[in-house]
Amino acid sequence: MSYNSVGDFFLSLLRNFTEYIDLSYRPAFVTGGLTIVIILLILLFVLNYRNKKVIFTKNEELKKAEARYHLIFEQSPISLWEEDLSEVKSYIDDLQAEGVQDFGLYFEMHPEALRVCADKIKVTDVNARTLDLYEIDDKNDLSGIKDILPQGSEWIIKEEILGFLDCGSFDVTISDRTLSGRNLTIELRAVVAAGYEQNWEKVYASVIDITEQTQLKQEKKEYEKQIQQTQKLEAIGSLAGGIAHDFNNILSPIMGRAELMLLEAGNNEVMQEHCHRILDASKRARDLVRQILTFSREVKQEIRPVSMEKVIEEVMQLIRPILPATITLAQEIPANLPLVMADTTQLHQVIMNLITNGFHAMENIKGTLQLELSEVFLGVDDCDHETLSPGRYLCLTVADTGHGMDTTTIDKIFDPYFSTKARNKGTGLGLSVVHGILRGYGGGIRVTSEVGKGTTFFVYLPVIEMKKKSSTNKNVHGPIPRGDEHILLVDDEKSVAEVTKNMLERMGYKVTMRVSSLEALEAFRNLHDRIDLVITDLTMPHFTGLQLLARVRQINDQLPVIVTTGFSEQLDIDKSSALGVNEYLAKPVLMEDLGRSVRSVLDEVKTGMTYS
Repeated sequence: MSYNSVGDFFLSLLRNFTEYIDLSYRPAFVTGGLTIVIILLILLFVLNYRNKKVIFTKNEELKKAEARYHLIFEQSPISLWEEDLSEVKSYIDDLQAEGVQDFGLYFEMHPEALRVCADKIKVTDVNARTLDLYEIDDKNDLSGIKDILPQGSEWIIKEEILGFLDCGSFDVTISDRTLSGRNLTIELRAVVAAGYEQNWEKVYASVIDITEQTQLKQEKKEYEKQIQQTQKLEAIGSLAGGIAHDFNNILSPIMGRAELMLLEAGNNEVMQEHCHRILDASKRARDLVRQILTFSREVKQEIRPVSMEKVIEEVMQLIRPILPATITLAQEIPANLPLVMADTTQLHQVIMNLITNGFHAMENIKGTLQLELSEVFLGVDDCDHETLSPGRYLCLTVADTGHGMDTTTIDKIFDPYFSTKARNKGTGLGLSVVHGILRGYGGGIRVTSEVGKGTTFFVYLPVIEMKKKSSTNKNVHGPIPRGDEHILLVDDEKSVAEVTKNMLERMGYKVTMRVSSLEALEAFRNLHDRIDLVITDLTMPHFTGLQLLARVRQINDQLPVIVTTGFSEQLDIDKSSALGVNEYLAKPVLMEDLGRSVRSVLDEVKTGMTYS
């Protein structure tokens, strides 16, 4: 006989019991006992019903919780995994039974064991984000963890096993790859599920894609390096300015004395030759200092008509001394080409960068660096890319016979931070900066290259429709003009002041010389009614030439002033214009330039011309 419940069983038992007892002989206590039994049976029936209801409710709640978990698992923006490492745990247990205690040492001595463990890891489930991250169409394509591990990454399995043995969890940041081979950088966290610590049958893992963040961090580091490099260049620029000032003060007496010796030489041809050689060498040194200042300065962009051939010539003066003898420098730069609108300093940067790239491409081999400048006309068919529009351009060709580049490299050379050079040879910003500068001028750059045969860059800059002003040399206007006016000369370098004083006296002027701005101000206060012109250095102790000029103007607001300087970056143009500086002379000053400038300024005052 079968019973539907515990209550049915007890009711049947009670019925049989009452049938067995003869009711005529039943004692009173039996009646009470039966009553208690009946009540207990009723209580058991009620409790049984309630338990069934609780179990049913719990089952429903469990189903809902599992549904919620599955929904969260599938819709999570983070890659989630369910793994089965039970076979790995059995393998580890067997090794422990064989006496293995230090698994870190064991795996180092038996790397093949890690490959065995990797084969035993089963991926039981992954969410949609995982499929998207690893570019997988079907979950069945990802049956094992070894499917996505980069080659040689068994150490990850080692660290995971050691982590599970130690604390039941594991996390690491690694470089990974998708099934298609695309590289990833991920943060992997894995933990053994509660209740499965003994067999590792259920392991939960999360994978966070930090590829973009890692790239941004790398770019930030590169940017910080670039800022540091810029700060170094700024420091070098300041240092170059100080050196230029001192060097020009050294050149000034050399050139001045050579010019005075030339005047004293008379018909002595040998002495004249010596003086001319000294002057030529001094002029080259002066031009070199000016070029160093041009490259090191940091000034606002000044876009104006520029002669490309002149800029190239200036760059070549700097590059020639540093080129090794194994590199032949050839150039074809015609004269009288049209002008372009650009900033001279940025053009220096463009040309210097291209020449430097060519030099590095031939650094360890013999080769030729060829520069050509020509005027070209680009038609519609020639302007299929860049910012170039049909029209007239100056084309600068910079070609080397170095190692060349393949097509893949050519496609990347204008990208920021891309470089084919060694780590200490550049930042990877050179050509991207060149590209940006040229685009800003409406120009462009193209490149052709062949591996083993060299590289050629073509730089295009639009020409402007205007004629270049013919350069006028003051030396062609006859002898140096003379005068008899009284000049106050101020320079804190005694050797510079003395040679300038001698040159002015040879021209007929009366000169009061001072080597201190304080002494000069005191002298002017005593002689202000007899001084016709003040010539002052810009940079001096106590106060500068412009500060001296401000104090002089308080006494005589119409007195003409010439300022000399060896470092033009220190000029305060707005302040000097407000104070009424008549003219600037860059050190070292040739006697010819000094004489004509002094005479020009004095004549302007005499004829009533304004200079403010």
